[in-house]
Amino acid sequence: MQIEIPKDTSEKVNKASKLLGVKKQEIIDRAILVYLDSISKHMELKQEMEEWEHLSDEALINFEKKI
Repeated sequence: MQIEIPKDTSEKVNKASKLLGVKKQEIIDRAILVYLDSISKHMELKQEMEEWEHLSDEALINFEKKI
């Protein structure tokens, strides 16, 4: 698969590649993996918050029924 990246991003990848002594492809692969891991954690947190919201709604409904 080929993906085009903006010129300024490409320049940053080139600079990082030279500084770290690794191939540009490795820099890009690592960056994508870190980003995907971050998104995954964000999605897990969002799901947990939705579950807590649902539980909170249920607790309120049950409380109101008891009144």
